[in-house]
Amino acid sequence: MAAEKDTVGHEEAVEFVRKVQKHINKEIYKDFVMVLCAYSDKRKDVVDVYRDVVELFADSPDLLQDFLRFLPTSVVLADLDSKFQILNI
Repeated sequence: MAAEKDTVGHEEAVEFVRKVQKHINKEIYKDFVMVLCAYSDKRKDVVDVYRDVVELFADSPDLLQDFLRFLPTSVVLADLDSKFQILNI
């Protein structure tokens, strides 16, 4: 069985975090790092991380799009499906 998506390398992850740091204000960056730390410490699951980052990057859709590469596709699709159900689409 094929992997859900290609694994994103460590260097890509580091570059993304640097990009975030350059493009958003310090408070949002700090909150983003806190979310990542909470996930790393298993205090948040991937769904909570996704929802937090969607909120943090609300004014930066390009960053959100880049961030989605780091998540399992199933998490993103499940969240979209729940939004469509709320909208009766």
